[in-house]
Amino acid sequence: MQHLIALDIEYTYTNNLIYEIDTDGIITFVNSNFAEVTGFRKHELIGKNHRVFKHPDVPTSIYEKLWSDDKRMKKWFSTLKNIRRDGMYFWSSVHCTPKYDKEQNLIGFIIVHRPASKIDIEEAIEHYAQYD
Repeated sequence: MQHLIALDIEYTYTNNLIYEIDTDGIITFVNSNFAEVTGFRKHELIGKNHRVFKHPDVPTSIYEKLWSDDKRMKKWFSTLKNIRRDGMYFWSSVHCTPKYDKEQNLIGFIIVHRPASKIDIEEAIEHYAQYD
C-alpha cells in the first residue's frame, strides 16, 4: 500500500467502525462500515498494518505510547485523527480491547471507532500540539 497524501477535508460518519488486529498490528478483520469510511475494500485491508490509517498530524510518539507494552494488556480509549485512502481525514473516539485465546494468551486486539465529539477533537488537537 502506498503512502497516503493528506488532504484538509474532513469525512464524517455515524456508524461504529470495527476492526481486529493481531499482536503485530496486522489487520485480521474489518466490518463493512470500517471499509466504507476508510475508502478501502475489505480484502485490501486484511493483512495490512493498521498504521495505514495514521494521519501525519498525529505525533508518532502518541502511537508508540498507545501501543507500548504497559498498555497492550489493558483496555484503552483515545481520540485519534485518521486518514482515508483518498487523503481525507476522520476523527474517532477509539476503544481498544485485548483479545485472548482459550489459554488466555494475548492474540490480538478488537478496535472500535465511533464518531468523536467536538470537545474530544479539540482536546486531541491541543494534545497533539504539545508534541511539536
